[in-house]
Parts: sequence; C-alpha cells; structure tokens
Amino acid sequence: MVLTKRMMLGDFACLLVALAVASPTRAGIEDIGGLAPTSQSPWGDFGASDGFADRNAAIEYWAGSGRNEAVVVIDFGTDSYAFGYRWDEGTKSGKDLLDAVAAAGSLDYTEAGGFLATLSYGTHLDQGQGGWPDDWWSYFISEDGVNWAASDVGFTARELSNGVWDGWARQTTGAWPAAHLPVTPVPEPCTVALLGLGALLLGRRGR
Repeated sequence: MVLTKRMMLGDFACLLVALAVASPTRAGIEDIGGLAPTSQSPWGDFGASDGFADRNAAIEYWAGSGRNEAVVVIDFGTDSYAFGYRWDEGTKSGKDLLDAVAAAGSLDYTEAGGFLATLSYGTHLDQGQGGWPDDWWSYFISEDGVNWAASDVGFTARELSNGVWDGWARQTTGAWPAAHLPVTPVPEPCTVALLGLGALLLGRRGR
C-alpha cells in the first residue's frame, strides 16, 4: 500500500486502528483496560463513567456531574446537535436538562407560557420565532436516540431517568403528528475507532 502526501493524518490514524483491530494478537474487548461489558449501561457496552455516550452520539459538550446521564438532540432541520447532561439524585425534568446545557455552553433558548419558543446554537439564531404553523419546535422522547415518539407532556413535566433521550425538531408545517423527527448526530467512524484506541492504550498503561 502506497501512502500519498495527500492522505490526512486522521485517515492514517484510522488505518492504524483498523490494523490493530484486525490483528489476532490484540486483546479482546473484555480485556481493554480491564473493563468488562455491563448490561447496566444505557449508552453501550460499558458503564456511563467510561464515556460511551460519546460513541452513540456526537456530543457537543456535557453539563452537570453525577452518575445519571441524559442526552438532548436539537435538530434545526439542516443541522443536528446533541448535548449531554449529568446529575446525581433528585427528580430532574426536560427543562432542567435544557437549563443546565444552556448554562454550561452556547446553546440558548426562550420560552413563552411554559412552552419552548426559540432555540439558538452556532449560526442558528432564534429558530422557531415564527411560531406555528410555519416555524415551531416539536418535543420528542426516546430510549435509544433512534426511535422517537412525541412527548405527551411538556418539558417542564417531563421526568428524566438515567439513559433517556430528549429531542427537539424544528417544524416548518402545521402537520400533526409532526412531520420531522429528530436525527441524532453520530461520531465519524474514525472518531469512534480513535476513542477505542485511546481506551486500549490507557488500559495497557495502567497495567
């Protein structure tokens, strides 16, 4: 195989990871860093403390701290973003999630009469200000970030539990049920591979 000068560093890293994974002499997944798969994780094969939520969604940033985790997906129609929220004990709502994410970074939202009115992030400013039926936000919930259902309660009454997903999708028609469901942004394959390589290296360094 000839590596040209045009090959990006990330592509080369992916190649190295692929070769490492393909090698029969490499440790199995149960042996990586001494971490054993657990069925208790809402995010994948490892516990939440191992950061595997970042493999199921391209998380922009995390807010809060604690053993419980939830993710909110904001889908502007052209771009979609995911944000993580951590907390310990106590009942938390979908509004608590948004408040924490807004306080921790550059996501911003406004509400009117207990309903979410606009969302802003990056180049998307005050999306939803047109209101129904031409420009509004629909609220969804999910257990896996793939299969979404319209929430039957507002975000102030929505009670979070460990591993759940909230989703907001911008709508541009008055159709109901809402025509546009949230799309969870996922990490690039190379990013996932590099995260796995990092876990492997950290585990071996600790031995």
